[in-house]
Amino acid sequence: MKKYYFVGIGGSGMNPLAQILRERGAWVGGSDRSFDRGTNTALFEKLQRQGISLFPQDGRGITSDLDAVVVSTAIESQNVELNQAQLRSIPVIHRADLLADIFNSAYGIGIGGTSGKTTVTAMAASVLDAAGKDPTVINGGIIKQYESSLRIGNAKGGTSDIILIETDESDGSITKFYPRHSVITNISKDHKELADLKQLFQTFADHTSGTLIINRDCPEAQSINGAHVLTFGCAEGSDIKVDDIQAAGPEITFRIKDTRFNLSVPGIHNVYNAAAAVAVGVTLDIPLATIRQGLAAYRGIQRRLEVISSASGITVVDDFAHNPDKITASIKALKPMGDRLIIIFQPHGYGPTRFLLNELAAAFSASLNSSDFLFLLPIYDAGGTANRTIMSKDLADRIHGPQVMCGGDRLEVIAALKPLAHAGDVITVMGARDDTLSAFAKAIAEAVS
Repeated sequence: MKKYYFVGIGGSGMNPLAQILRERGAWVGGSDRSFDRGTNTALFEKLQRQGISLFPQDGRGITSDLDAVVVSTAIESQNVELNQAQLRSIPVIHRADLLADIFNSAYGIGIGGTSGKTTVTAMAASVLDAAGKDPTVINGGIIKQYESSLRIGNAKGGTSDIILIETDESDGSITKFYPRHSVITNISKDHKELADLKQLFQTFADHTSGTLIINRDCPEAQSINGAHVLTFGCAEGSDIKVDDIQAAGPEITFRIKDTRFNLSVPGIHNVYNAAAAVAVGVTLDIPLATIRQGLAAYRGIQRRLEVISSASGITVVDDFAHNPDKITASIKALKPMGDRLIIIFQPHGYGPTRFLLNELAAAFSASLNSSDFLFLLPIYDAGGTANRTIMSKDLADRIHGPQVMCGGDRLEVIAALKPLAHAGDVITVMGARDDTLSAFAKAIAEAVS
Protein backbone atom coordinates (compact mmCIF):
# COMPACT_ATOMS: atom_id res chain seq x y z
CA MET A 1 0.00 0.00 0.00
CA LYS A 2 1.41 3.38 -1.02
CA LYS A 3 1.40 6.18 1.55
CA TYR A 4 0.73 9.80 0.58
CA TYR A 5 0.86 12.80 2.90
CA PHE A 6 -0.82 16.08 1.80
CA VAL A 7 0.49 19.35 3.23
CA GLY A 8 -2.55 21.66 3.08
CA ILE A 9 -5.00 18.82 2.54
CA GLY A 10 -8.01 21.12 2.96
CA GLY A 11 -7.23 23.00 -0.25
CA SER A 12 -9.77 22.79 -3.07
CA GLY A 13 -7.18 21.22 -5.38
CA MET A 14 -5.75 18.91 -2.72
CA ASN A 15 -8.59 17.16 -0.91
CA PRO A 16 -10.36 15.81 -4.04
CA LEU A 17 -7.14 14.12 -5.14
CA ALA A 18 -6.59 12.79 -1.62
CA GLN A 19 -10.09 11.28 -1.63
CA ILE A 20 -9.55 9.52 -4.95
CA LEU A 21 -6.22 8.05 -3.83
CA ARG A 22 -7.83 6.81 -0.61
CA GLU A 23 -10.69 5.29 -2.58
CA ARG A 24 -8.15 3.50 -4.77
CA GLY A 25 -6.61 1.84 -1.73
CA ALA A 26 -3.72 4.10 -0.73
CA TRP A 27 -3.00 5.27 2.80
CA VAL A 28 -3.62 9.00 2.87
CA GLY A 29 -2.81 11.50 5.58
CA GLY A 30 -2.30 15.22 5.78
CA SER A 31 -2.37 18.50 7.65
CA ASP A 32 -3.90 21.92 7.21
CA ARG A 33 -3.73 25.26 8.97
CA SER A 34 -7.53 25.45 8.95
CA PHE A 35 -7.67 22.10 10.74
CA ASP A 36 -5.30 23.47 13.38
CA ARG A 37 -7.49 26.58 13.80
CA GLY A 38 -10.66 24.50 14.15
CA THR A 39 -12.33 26.02 11.07
CA ASN A 40 -14.14 24.23 8.22
CA THR A 41 -14.69 21.29 10.54
CA ALA A 42 -17.32 19.60 8.32
CA LEU A 43 -14.78 19.09 5.55
CA PHE A 44 -12.15 17.59 7.84
CA GLU A 45 -14.68 15.33 9.55
CA LYS A 46 -15.69 13.90 6.17
CA LEU A 47 -12.06 13.30 5.23
CA GLN A 48 -11.58 11.39 8.48
CA ARG A 49 -14.74 9.35 7.88
CA GLN A 50 -13.23 8.24 4.58
CA GLY A 51 -10.22 6.88 6.44
CA ILE A 52 -7.87 9.81 5.86
CA SER A 53 -5.59 10.57 8.82
CA LEU A 54 -5.16 14.20 9.89
CA PHE A 55 -2.27 15.69 11.84
CA PRO A 56 -1.30 19.13 13.20
CA GLN A 57 0.87 21.01 10.71
CA ASP A 58 3.94 20.84 12.92
CA GLY A 59 5.96 18.04 11.33
CA ARG A 60 4.89 15.09 13.46
CA GLY A 61 2.95 13.52 10.57
CA ILE A 62 6.08 13.27 8.39
CA THR A 63 7.38 9.74 8.92
CA SER A 64 10.11 7.82 7.12
CA ASP A 65 7.71 5.25 5.63
CA LEU A 66 5.89 7.80 3.43
CA ASP A 67 6.15 7.21 -0.33
CA ALA A 68 5.48 10.86 -1.14
CA VAL A 69 4.64 14.21 0.39
CA VAL A 70 2.20 16.16 -1.78
CA VAL A 71 2.26 19.96 -1.88
CA SER A 72 0.54 22.73 -3.83
CA THR A 73 1.77 26.11 -5.01
CA ALA A 74 0.35 27.60 -1.78
CA ILE A 75 2.93 25.75 0.35
CA GLU A 76 5.91 28.01 0.98
CA SER A 77 9.53 26.87 0.98
CA GLN A 78 9.95 27.32 4.74
CA ASN A 79 6.96 25.13 5.66
CA VAL A 80 8.02 22.87 8.54
CA GLU A 81 6.56 19.70 7.01
CA LEU A 82 8.11 20.34 3.62
CA ASN A 83 11.46 20.83 5.37
CA GLN A 84 10.98 17.62 7.34
CA ALA A 85 10.27 15.69 4.13
CA GLN A 86 13.40 17.09 2.51
CA LEU A 87 15.53 16.21 5.56
CA ARG A 88 14.21 12.62 5.44
CA SER A 89 14.72 12.40 1.63
CA ILE A 90 11.04 11.68 1.09
CA PRO A 91 9.94 12.47 -2.50
CA VAL A 92 8.00 15.74 -2.68
CA ILE A 93 5.39 15.82 -5.46
CA HIS A 94 3.38 18.81 -6.61
CA ARG A 95 -0.35 18.18 -6.57
CA ALA A 96 -0.61 18.91 -10.29
CA ASP A 97 2.10 16.38 -11.18
CA LEU A 98 0.34 13.64 -9.21
CA LEU A 99 -3.00 14.49 -10.80
CA ALA A 100 -1.38 14.55 -14.25
CA ASP A 101 0.06 11.06 -13.69
CA ILE A 102 -3.43 9.75 -12.94
CA PHE A 103 -5.16 11.76 -15.67
CA ASN A 104 -2.72 11.15 -18.52
CA SER A 105 -2.85 7.38 -18.10
CA ALA A 106 -6.66 7.33 -18.43
CA TYR A 107 -9.31 8.51 -20.91
CA GLY A 108 -9.01 12.10 -19.79
CA ILE A 109 -11.48 14.92 -20.31
CA GLY A 110 -10.01 18.21 -19.12
CA ILE A 111 -12.11 21.32 -18.47
CA GLY A 112 -10.25 24.65 -18.64
CA GLY A 113 -11.00 28.36 -18.90
CA THR A 114 -10.85 31.51 -16.83
CA SER A 115 -14.44 31.21 -15.57
CA GLY A 116 -17.05 28.47 -15.43
CA LYS A 117 -14.78 25.43 -15.45
CA THR A 118 -15.96 24.15 -12.05
CA THR A 119 -19.59 24.30 -13.18
CA VAL A 120 -18.87 22.78 -16.60
CA THR A 121 -17.03 19.91 -14.93
CA ALA A 122 -20.04 19.27 -12.69
CA MET A 123 -22.55 19.55 -15.53
CA ALA A 124 -20.49 17.25 -17.74
CA ALA A 125 -20.26 14.76 -14.87
CA SER A 126 -24.06 14.81 -14.57
CA VAL A 127 -24.36 14.16 -18.32
CA LEU A 128 -21.89 11.26 -18.21
CA ASP A 129 -23.63 9.79 -15.17
CA ALA A 130 -26.98 9.91 -16.99
CA ALA A 131 -25.38 8.01 -19.87
CA GLY A 132 -24.01 5.32 -17.55
CA LYS A 133 -20.38 6.27 -18.24
CA ASP A 134 -19.52 6.40 -14.48
CA PRO A 135 -16.42 8.62 -14.74
CA THR A 136 -13.94 9.44 -12.02
CA VAL A 137 -14.51 13.13 -11.26
CA ILE A 138 -12.11 15.59 -9.61
CA ASN A 139 -13.49 19.11 -9.25
CA GLY A 140 -12.62 22.39 -7.54
CA GLY A 141 -16.13 22.89 -6.16
CA ILE A 142 -18.68 20.78 -4.31
CA ILE A 143 -21.18 19.11 -6.65
CA LYS A 144 -24.47 18.94 -4.78
CA GLN A 145 -25.53 15.59 -6.28
CA TYR A 146 -22.38 13.99 -4.93
CA GLU A 147 -22.55 15.48 -1.43
CA SER A 148 -23.47 13.15 1.46
CA SER A 149 -22.70 12.56 5.14
CA LEU A 150 -19.51 10.79 4.00
CA ARG A 151 -18.61 12.52 0.74
CA ILE A 152 -17.54 16.15 0.44
CA GLY A 153 -18.93 16.19 -3.11
CA ASN A 154 -15.92 17.42 -5.08
CA ALA A 155 -14.62 13.98 -6.03
CA LYS A 156 -16.12 10.69 -7.17
CA GLY A 157 -14.40 7.46 -8.00
CA GLY A 158 -15.69 5.78 -11.15
CA THR A 159 -15.69 2.27 -12.61
CA SER A 160 -14.88 3.29 -16.20
CA ASP A 161 -11.55 4.47 -17.62
CA ILE A 162 -12.93 8.01 -18.07
CA ILE A 163 -11.57 10.70 -15.77
CA LEU A 164 -13.11 14.16 -15.84
CA ILE A 165 -11.21 16.98 -14.15
CA GLU A 166 -11.13 20.73 -13.67
CA THR A 167 -7.71 22.04 -14.71
CA ASP A 168 -5.90 25.07 -13.30
CA GLU A 169 -4.28 27.81 -15.34
CA SER A 170 -3.48 30.05 -12.35
CA ASP A 171 -0.26 28.19 -11.52
CA GLY A 172 0.49 27.11 -15.10
CA SER A 173 -0.16 23.45 -14.28
CA ILE A 174 -2.74 23.16 -17.08
CA THR A 175 0.16 22.43 -19.46
CA LYS A 176 0.90 19.16 -17.65
CA PHE A 177 -2.28 17.50 -18.92
CA TYR A 178 -2.74 15.55 -22.14
CA PRO A 179 -6.51 15.22 -22.58
CA ARG A 180 -8.36 12.96 -24.96
CA HIS A 181 -10.93 15.76 -25.16
CA SER A 182 -10.79 19.25 -23.65
CA VAL A 183 -12.93 22.35 -23.09
CA ILE A 184 -11.93 26.02 -23.00
CA THR A 185 -14.87 27.94 -21.56
CA ASN A 186 -13.46 31.48 -22.03
CA ILE A 187 -10.27 33.47 -21.53
CA SER A 188 -9.95 36.80 -19.69
CA LYS A 189 -7.38 38.48 -17.47
CA ASP A 190 -7.15 36.65 -14.14
CA HIS A 191 -4.02 35.55 -12.26
CA LYS A 192 -1.97 36.29 -15.39
CA GLU A 193 -1.96 38.71 -18.33
CA LEU A 194 -3.97 37.72 -21.41
CA ALA A 195 -0.93 36.93 -23.53
CA ASP A 196 0.40 34.50 -20.93
CA LEU A 197 -3.01 32.87 -20.48
CA LYS A 198 -3.46 32.38 -24.22
CA GLN A 199 -0.08 30.69 -24.43
CA LEU A 200 -1.04 28.30 -21.62
CA PHE A 201 -4.38 27.46 -23.21
CA GLN A 202 -2.77 26.96 -26.60
CA THR A 203 -0.40 24.41 -25.07
CA PHE A 204 -3.42 22.72 -23.45
CA ALA A 205 -5.06 22.62 -26.88
CA ASP A 206 -1.91 21.26 -28.51
CA HIS A 207 -1.85 18.43 -25.95
CA THR A 208 -5.44 17.43 -26.80
CA SER A 209 -5.46 14.31 -28.97
CA GLY A 210 -9.19 14.29 -29.71
CA THR A 211 -11.76 17.11 -29.74
CA LEU A 212 -11.07 20.64 -28.52
CA ILE A 213 -14.33 22.31 -27.40
CA ILE A 214 -14.28 26.12 -27.52
CA ASN A 215 -16.67 28.97 -26.72
CA ARG A 216 -17.34 30.58 -30.11
CA ASP A 217 -18.66 33.75 -28.45
CA CYS A 218 -15.36 34.46 -26.67
CA PRO A 219 -12.88 36.20 -29.03
CA GLU A 220 -9.87 35.25 -26.93
CA ALA A 221 -10.88 31.59 -26.86
CA GLN A 222 -11.51 31.70 -30.59
CA SER A 223 -7.84 32.57 -31.10
CA ILE A 224 -6.84 29.11 -29.79
CA ASN A 225 -6.15 26.59 -32.54
CA GLY A 226 -6.82 22.85 -32.52
CA ALA A 227 -6.71 19.93 -34.92
CA HIS A 228 -10.35 19.00 -34.30
CA VAL A 229 -12.47 21.85 -32.89
CA LEU A 230 -16.11 21.79 -31.80
CA THR A 231 -17.62 25.17 -30.93
CA PHE A 232 -20.54 26.15 -28.70
CA GLY A 233 -22.34 29.44 -28.18
CA CYS A 234 -25.14 31.71 -29.37
CA ALA A 235 -23.28 33.01 -32.42
CA GLU A 236 -24.22 31.87 -35.90
CA GLY A 237 -21.97 29.09 -37.07
CA SER A 238 -21.56 27.51 -33.62
CA ASP A 239 -21.52 23.72 -33.87
CA ILE A 240 -23.54 23.51 -30.65
CA LYS A 241 -25.77 26.57 -31.15
CA VAL A 242 -27.95 27.85 -28.33
CA ASP A 243 -31.34 29.34 -29.24
CA ASP A 244 -34.52 30.56 -27.57
CA ILE A 245 -33.22 31.27 -24.05
CA GLN A 246 -36.03 31.81 -21.55
CA ALA A 247 -35.58 32.72 -17.88
CA ALA A 248 -38.22 32.31 -15.18
CA GLY A 249 -37.05 33.10 -11.67
CA PRO A 250 -34.14 30.88 -10.66
CA GLU A 251 -34.70 28.54 -13.61
CA ILE A 252 -33.69 28.92 -17.23
CA THR A 253 -34.40 26.99 -20.43
CA PHE A 254 -32.83 26.98 -23.88
CA ARG A 255 -32.87 25.01 -27.10
CA ILE A 256 -30.11 23.24 -29.03
CA LYS A 257 -31.24 21.77 -32.35
CA ASP A 258 -34.67 20.25 -31.63
CA THR A 259 -34.12 19.63 -27.92
CA ARG A 260 -35.14 21.97 -25.10
CA PHE A 261 -32.95 21.89 -22.01
CA ASN A 262 -33.93 22.88 -18.47
CA LEU A 263 -31.59 24.21 -15.79
CA SER A 264 -32.42 24.73 -12.13
CA VAL A 265 -29.68 27.35 -11.74
CA PRO A 266 -29.97 31.01 -12.87
CA GLY A 267 -27.89 33.13 -15.21
CA ILE A 268 -27.02 33.38 -18.89
CA HIS A 269 -23.47 32.33 -17.99
CA ASN A 270 -24.89 28.97 -16.90
CA VAL A 271 -26.45 28.54 -20.34
CA TYR A 272 -22.92 28.76 -21.78
CA ASN A 273 -21.68 26.32 -19.14
CA ALA A 274 -24.46 23.92 -20.04
CA ALA A 275 -23.74 24.26 -23.75
CA ALA A 276 -20.13 23.26 -23.07
CA ALA A 277 -21.40 20.19 -21.21
CA VAL A 278 -23.69 19.39 -24.15
CA ALA A 279 -20.64 19.57 -26.41
CA VAL A 280 -18.82 17.08 -24.18
CA GLY A 281 -21.79 14.72 -24.43
CA VAL A 282 -22.01 15.06 -28.21
CA THR A 283 -18.28 14.36 -28.47
CA LEU A 284 -18.86 11.08 -26.61
CA ASP A 285 -21.82 10.22 -28.88
CA ILE A 286 -24.36 10.58 -26.09
CA PRO A 287 -27.89 11.24 -27.48
CA LEU A 288 -29.31 14.73 -26.86
CA ALA A 289 -32.24 13.20 -24.96
CA THR A 290 -29.84 11.61 -22.47
CA ILE A 291 -27.80 14.82 -22.22
CA ARG A 292 -31.04 16.64 -21.46
CA GLN A 293 -31.74 14.21 -18.59
CA GLY A 294 -28.26 14.75 -17.20
CA LEU A 295 -28.58 18.54 -17.18
CA ALA A 296 -32.06 18.34 -15.66
CA ALA A 297 -30.56 16.28 -12.81
CA TYR A 298 -27.84 18.87 -12.16
CA ARG A 299 -28.38 20.51 -8.77
CA GLY A 300 -25.64 23.10 -8.75
CA ILE A 301 -22.32 23.80 -7.08
CA GLN A 302 -21.94 24.88 -3.49
CA ARG A 303 -21.20 28.63 -3.29
CA ARG A 304 -22.21 29.26 -6.92
CA LEU A 305 -25.21 31.58 -6.59
CA GLU A 306 -26.39 29.32 -3.77
CA VAL A 307 -29.57 30.62 -2.14
CA ILE A 308 -29.18 30.31 1.65
CA SER A 309 -32.49 31.85 2.72
CA SER A 310 -35.55 33.70 1.43
CA ALA A 311 -37.12 34.51 4.80
CA SER A 312 -39.03 37.78 5.26
CA GLY A 313 -38.79 38.44 1.52
CA ILE A 314 -35.01 38.93 1.78
CA THR A 315 -32.95 36.58 -0.38
CA VAL A 316 -29.48 35.71 0.94
CA VAL A 317 -27.03 34.20 -1.54
CA ASP A 318 -23.58 32.65 -1.07
CA ASP A 319 -21.35 33.06 -4.13
CA PHE A 320 -17.78 32.25 -5.13
CA ALA A 321 -17.43 35.19 -7.57
CA HIS A 322 -14.03 36.81 -7.12
CA ASN A 323 -12.68 37.97 -10.49
CA PRO A 324 -14.19 40.67 -12.74
CA ASP A 325 -15.90 38.31 -15.19
CA LYS A 326 -17.39 36.14 -12.44
CA ILE A 327 -18.59 39.19 -10.51
CA THR A 328 -20.22 40.67 -13.62
CA ALA A 329 -21.93 37.37 -14.50
CA SER A 330 -23.18 36.82 -10.95
CA ILE A 331 -24.59 40.33 -10.59
CA LYS A 332 -26.34 39.96 -13.95
CA ALA A 333 -27.97 36.75 -12.67
CA LEU A 334 -28.83 38.31 -9.29
CA LYS A 335 -30.49 41.48 -10.62
CA PRO A 336 -33.79 39.80 -11.65
CA MET A 337 -34.07 38.10 -8.25
CA GLY A 338 -34.97 41.26 -6.30
CA ASP A 339 -35.39 45.02 -6.22
CA ARG A 340 -32.01 45.95 -4.77
CA LEU A 341 -28.63 44.26 -4.40
CA ILE A 342 -26.50 44.37 -1.26
CA ILE A 343 -23.13 42.80 -2.02
CA ILE A 344 -20.59 41.88 0.68
CA PHE A 345 -17.30 41.24 -1.11
CA GLN A 346 -14.10 39.90 0.39
CA PRO A 347 -11.08 40.26 -1.95
CA HIS A 348 -9.39 36.86 -1.97
CA GLY A 349 -5.75 37.86 -1.55
CA TYR A 350 -3.31 40.75 -1.67
CA GLY A 351 -1.69 39.69 -4.95
CA PRO A 352 -4.96 39.13 -6.86
CA THR A 353 -6.41 42.41 -5.56
CA ARG A 354 -3.36 44.36 -6.66
CA PHE A 355 -3.26 42.62 -10.07
CA LEU A 356 -6.98 43.15 -10.83
CA LEU A 357 -7.60 46.37 -8.90
CA ASN A 358 -8.85 48.50 -11.81
CA GLU A 359 -10.78 45.63 -13.42
CA LEU A 360 -12.55 44.79 -10.14
CA ALA A 361 -13.50 48.44 -9.66
CA ALA A 362 -14.81 48.62 -13.23
CA ALA A 363 -16.89 45.46 -12.78
CA PHE A 364 -18.65 46.73 -9.66
CA SER A 365 -19.08 50.26 -11.08
CA ALA A 366 -20.66 49.01 -14.30
CA SER A 367 -22.88 46.33 -12.71
CA LEU A 368 -24.29 48.12 -9.65
CA ASN A 369 -26.32 51.32 -9.48
CA SER A 370 -26.92 54.07 -6.93
CA SER A 371 -29.62 52.14 -5.08
CA ASP A 372 -27.32 49.14 -4.52
CA PHE A 373 -24.91 48.71 -1.60
CA LEU A 374 -21.41 47.25 -1.64
CA PHE A 375 -19.65 46.29 1.61
CA LEU A 376 -15.94 45.59 1.20
CA LEU A 377 -14.46 43.34 3.86
CA PRO A 378 -10.73 43.39 4.64
CA ILE A 379 -8.64 41.44 2.12
CA TYR A 380 -8.45 37.73 2.93
CA ASP A 381 -5.10 36.93 4.51
CA ALA A 382 -4.00 33.32 4.03
CA GLY A 383 -0.76 33.91 5.93
CA GLY A 384 2.76 33.57 4.62
CA THR A 385 4.94 36.29 3.15
CA ALA A 386 2.40 38.20 1.03
CA ASN A 387 2.95 41.89 0.26
CA ARG A 388 0.28 43.52 2.46
CA THR A 389 0.66 47.10 1.21
CA ILE A 390 -2.78 47.13 -0.44
CA MET A 391 -6.14 47.42 1.33
CA SER A 392 -9.81 47.13 0.45
CA LYS A 393 -10.00 50.92 0.68
CA ASP A 394 -7.78 51.10 -2.43
CA LEU A 395 -10.51 49.24 -4.26
CA ALA A 396 -13.32 51.27 -2.68
CA ASP A 397 -11.78 54.55 -3.82
CA ARG A 398 -11.99 53.39 -7.46
CA ILE A 399 -15.65 52.30 -7.42
CA HIS A 400 -18.35 54.70 -8.60
CA GLY A 401 -22.09 54.01 -8.72
CA PRO A 402 -23.19 51.94 -5.72
CA GLN A 403 -23.04 53.07 -2.12
CA VAL A 404 -19.72 51.67 -0.86
CA MET A 405 -18.83 50.90 2.75
CA CYS A 406 -15.37 49.70 3.64
CA GLY A 407 -13.21 48.48 6.47
CA GLY A 408 -15.62 46.95 8.98
CA ASP A 409 -15.37 43.45 10.38
CA ARG A 410 -18.14 40.88 9.93
CA LEU A 411 -20.02 41.72 13.12
CA GLU A 412 -20.11 45.38 12.08
CA VAL A 413 -21.45 44.39 8.64
CA ILE A 414 -24.24 42.33 10.23
CA ALA A 415 -25.09 45.22 12.56
CA ALA A 416 -25.31 47.58 9.57
CA LEU A 417 -27.46 45.15 7.60
CA LYS A 418 -30.15 44.70 10.24
CA PRO A 419 -31.74 48.17 9.81
CA LEU A 420 -30.78 48.40 6.13
CA ALA A 421 -32.26 45.20 4.69
CA HIS A 422 -35.93 44.97 3.77
CA ALA A 423 -38.22 42.79 1.68
CA GLY A 424 -37.18 42.66 -1.96
CA ASP A 425 -33.44 42.87 -1.22
CA VAL A 426 -30.93 40.31 -2.45
CA ILE A 427 -27.95 40.09 -0.09
CA THR A 428 -24.96 38.27 -1.52
CA VAL A 429 -21.68 37.26 0.10
CA MET A 430 -18.95 37.07 -2.57
CA GLY A 431 -15.40 35.83 -2.35
CA ALA A 432 -13.06 32.87 -2.76
CA ARG A 433 -10.53 30.82 -0.78
CA ASP A 434 -12.04 31.56 2.65
CA ASP A 435 -14.06 28.57 3.85
CA THR A 436 -15.76 30.65 6.57
CA LEU A 437 -17.69 32.82 4.09
CA SER A 438 -20.52 30.28 3.92
CA ALA A 439 -20.98 30.43 7.68
CA PHE A 440 -20.96 34.23 7.41
CA ALA A 441 -23.74 34.10 4.79
CA LYS A 442 -25.80 31.91 7.12
CA ALA A 443 -25.22 34.31 10.00
CA ILE A 444 -26.47 37.16 7.81
CA ALA A 445 -29.57 35.16 6.89
CA GLU A 446 -30.37 34.61 10.58
CA ALA A 447 -29.77 38.27 11.42
CA VAL A 448 -32.07 39.75 8.76
CA SER A 449 -34.88 37.16 8.82
